Amino acid sequence: MIPKKILFLIFCISFFLCNFLFSDQCIHFEDTTHDFGEIKEEDGAVECDFIFYNSGDEPLKLKNVKAG
Repeated sequence: MIPKKILFLIFCISFFLCNFLFSDQCIHFEDTTHDFGEIKEEDGAVECDFIFYNSGDEPLKLKNVKAG
């Protein structure tokens, strides 16, 4: 699990990049964190979807996407 401080830092950096460097294309996440709480391994796999959309004027290009 990624610590909350790192997720917050990633959010701040992406916000900065969207507003100042890529004003024509900007990714916006509905939520940037998710707390699964306590889960038991025997209950099986869990998942969470992070929903995002392009809030800019140009097409959004996702590069080097990797599963975590």
